[in-house]
Amino acid sequence: MLRPTLPSVAIIALLGAALATICDLNHVTTGTLSYPTPWLFGQPWWTFPGFAVAFAGMALLYAGLVRWLPASIERVYCAGPGSAGELLDSMLLFAFVYLISGFGNDNPDVLTWLFGGTFLLRLALARERVFMTIIAVLLALGGTLAEAALGAGGLVAYGNTELIGVPLWLPGLYLHGAFALRDGMRLFVAGPADASAA
Repeated sequence: MLRPTLPSVAIIALLGAALATICDLNHVTTGTLSYPTPWLFGQPWWTFPGFAVAFAGMALLYAGLVRWLPASIERVYCAGPGSAGELLDSMLLFAFVYLISGFGNDNPDVLTWLFGGTFLLRLALARERVFMTIIAVLLALGGTLAEAALGAGGLVAYGNTELIGVPLWLPGLYLHGAFALRDGMRLFVAGPADASAA
């Protein structure tokens, strides 16, 4: 059973916020989005703290689902020990998808199909697909609605707004983020896997 501590959630929040802030800078420089009150490199002061709060919330949601979902939904692997290598792989893939979204923003339909198709492929190859589907869908819904709310509040403006004020491909970005969240939770909350047992 995953039992997140303040240090483990803080590590996930800070690591996720650092990666997302760097990738968000790509969105600013490619014109994918803009902020009305830039502070540094076209981003507002709250970019990093906002991502940190979001990733902390995702970590707590993940731990809560591990604890409260019915026992029929397998999650032994998703709640078990992980490795730095697995986390690095999933973070690099998430960053790659994030960066593609900036450079390919002029083709939202292509990005939407690309992100959705590659997510389904990753899901088909993943362990405990039902649990991962639940996590990914919740992240996609929550993230998309949160960013739509930021846009409605005038805190961010996307160049393409095909879906409730945000790009059509945005949920696909969050779907891929579910794998990075899983591997971060496995490494920092469940602990590192015993190399001798592999």
